[in-house]
Amino acid sequence: MDAEAAAPLLAGTSHAGTSWDLRGTFAASLAGLTTLLLVLLALFGQYAADLTDANVDRYYAWLSDVYVMVFLGFGFLMTFLRRYSYSAVSLNFVCSCLVILEALLAIGWVQQGWGTVSVDLPLLIDAAFCAGAAMISFGAVLGKASPAQLLWLLALEVPLYALNAQVVTGRWGALDVGGSITIHAFGAVYGLAASVWLSPKGAGSGHPKNGASYASDMTAMLGTLFLFIYWPSFNGALATAPGTDAQPRAFCVMNTVLALLGACLAGFAASAATGQLDMVHVQNATLAGGVAIGSAANLVMPPACALAVGIAAGALSTCGYLWLSPALERTCGVTDTCGVANLHGMPGVLGGLASALFAHLFYPANAALVAHGAKGQPGVQLAGLGCTLAAAAVGGACAGWAVSRASPAGQSLAAEDMFEDAHFWHEVEKEE
Repeated sequence: MDAEAAAPLLAGTSHAGTSWDLRGTFAASLAGLTTLLLVLLALFGQYAADLTDANVDRYYAWLSDVYVMVFLGFGFLMTFLRRYSYSAVSLNFVCSCLVILEALLAIGWVQQGWGTVSVDLPLLIDAAFCAGAAMISFGAVLGKASPAQLLWLLALEVPLYALNAQVVTGRWGALDVGGSITIHAFGAVYGLAASVWLSPKGAGSGHPKNGASYASDMTAMLGTLFLFIYWPSFNGALATAPGTDAQPRAFCVMNTVLALLGACLAGFAASAATGQLDMVHVQNATLAGGVAIGSAANLVMPPACALAVGIAAGALSTCGYLWLSPALERTCGVTDTCGVANLHGMPGVLGGLASALFAHLFYPANAALVAHGAKGQPGVQLAGLGCTLAAAAVGGACAGWAVSRASPAGQSLAAEDMFEDAHFWHEVEKEE
């Protein structure tokens, strides 16, 4: 390559000729955050003293399954945008890695106290759950925020996620083994609140590039299938504490499978009821059962209850795509690229409500898990849900405002430049 040809690349200009200072924003931010995490881990991190091959046998397969969901499931689900597939799967990749490292420290401190963090496989799984919440938030602003904005938005989410999860499940004793409340509802509301500040006018469904192609919908469907297959592991990975009976994990798996099956059937039925099947519904509503059963997944309940939750979640999610998303955009100006309100937000709230009901109805069979009794636990579930929604809404709005205000001049995407890979990737031509 001669000097004349190399000049645009060295100046931070894409192959398509669009100027974008990735070095001064994304590269500098990523290098700075990585260095900070390295220093903090060197000062405060150490491996747990009881790490053995038995721990690997017990947890590593579950950790791997959760990673499949985070990196492959969420990553490919977000490739539906026909001009943003590179960025969707790749920024999901790098941001998840950053969040996992940050979450090791943040979750370690809130669980273990300030000081040395003992790193083990359960903590790695918890950190991967945090990445799941962050990628849900990512979906709300997909294609509308620059890489540096995404990086900072998700980095700011980690401490709030860790604190909220510890308060709701650690201090209050709310049931949330699969994260309906603290992962899905939290991640969705945080991302939606941030999108108010990171979504310029014209970034909604009417944007000419905010849409899929036949090929991009196929790659997104791969993400759906990965998530569908591995969701029982997500809900059951930390269901059983060391040295206790494995029965709760078994119920996590069974309840989640039944809920997913119900959501798939209901999602297809509701979509077909509109007159034609819609890939948006198929890619998302079919998974809503895994979200909705999460809080109550480890409870002993009749199989029909898990199936009913899945059916309700699949139908609710499809209805959200038909009516809620357009209403949010029309009345509030909230644009939700991936429809996280419909796949994660509403089913997450449904999951919190279902866990309150089931903790009361099936208390005798779950007395060892329900810390506050048949009468007290429903109130704790509702309080945890309310706390999570409030924390996510306030935190997401503040983080979105801060990130949007801190962006250098000219380094926020204009509406006409959104949902376009050519800004950030070498040898990608901009679609005119």
